[in-house]
Amino acid sequence: MKLEFRNRIARMILTREEIKGEGDVPIEVALVDDVTGDVVVDEPEASAKVEFYLLNVSGAEESIVPPEEGKKAILAGNEPLQLHRGVAKINNLKIRNKATKIKPPVFKLGARVVGASVRVKEAKTEAFTLKDFRIKYFKKHKNPSLSDQVSRLVFIRRGGKINERLQDNNIYTVEEFLIRLLIDPQSLKSIVKTQAKKWKAIVNNAQACLSSERVYCYIDPKQKTGVVFNILGRVQGLCWGSHYSQTSTLSEKHKVDAEKLLASAYQNWNEVKGFDDQNSVQQHLHELVEMVGESTSAMNSCGEDVVDEIDVVYDAALQLLHAWPCSPSLFEGLRSESNGDEPRIVDGSGNSPRMWRKVVCVSKWLSLRRRVALLHPTPTPKKQRIV
Repeated sequence: MKLEFRNRIARMILTREEIKGEGDVPIEVALVDDVTGDVVVDEPEASAKVEFYLLNVSGAEESIVPPEEGKKAILAGNEPLQLHRGVAKINNLKIRNKATKIKPPVFKLGARVVGASVRVKEAKTEAFTLKDFRIKYFKKHKNPSLSDQVSRLVFIRRGGKINERLQDNNIYTVEEFLIRLLIDPQSLKSIVKTQAKKWKAIVNNAQACLSSERVYCYIDPKQKTGVVFNILGRVQGLCWGSHYSQTSTLSEKHKVDAEKLLASAYQNWNEVKGFDDQNSVQQHLHELVEMVGESTSAMNSCGEDVVDEIDVVYDAALQLLHAWPCSPSLFEGLRSESNGDEPRIVDGSGNSPRMWRKVVCVSKWLSLRRRVALLHPTPTPKKQRIV
């Protein structure tokens, strides 16, 4: 009988990573008849335990890598693996980092039966190259994702000078790199500070993530019209109220308007909101417009005398994607008094009293404000206590 590996081991193995076969599949080991090649299923050895070891390949010579005195074994997770009807899959077997110090770092994986009553030939894999697991953090991506570290881009070395300059300017990901490229390309170019040919290659590599459906929306607070665009600055659509039209359906005039809004978006990036896709934009617009309708009803229920005083709050709701400016100044200097009847609100200077009904109305606005915050999170000022 003999042991054999049923599939080929990967040509390159990383330390601290689970040892896998080609195609990133588990490696299977089997006990077979040395003559027929059939798997042994009924013999006592078909339930034997198997242990693994590392062979260093140096030219024509192969030698078992011995454990260093007082240190952990070279293989991690090398618990004896029990066969079931002559077969088992290798799981969670890893090679420790110190193996990369052996030169050349070319190895084979060996396997042998433990405690068999008969002789069983040992098995060994094909040769593979061992690399430090940290190499995966330096690997460049032909088509990076927006969430990739900026050091994944070509000519930007992890921990290198360009990477450090980018991080000093709060540019950590490919998305942040592309956003800066949109709003201030000259500033970004001066940060990267490299040869023209390399700069072009870096930009092209970053822009290769176009497959991402993520889009950005900016709504002008005065025109109440917004533009939707992708990470490369290409207009995807125009929106007003709850209506949204994609670029293909826009008139030439609307396309010109969209480009003007796009320029404003770059200048007011803090008011730009990101979405996973265009459908998310449309859903967000519908929810906000519905909220404005509810806000109108709530305001009308407070009476005509209150409408003029809180017009600014209603007008702010129409800005859709902008922060809800429910100014704390609306409550400054107000204090409640009770004369045994209906409580009143009196401003700090002692001017004419206001009905308690106004407080109820403003409370409704605060409730709506919370809903806006859930849809479009923004820093919320501390509530000021009415005393």
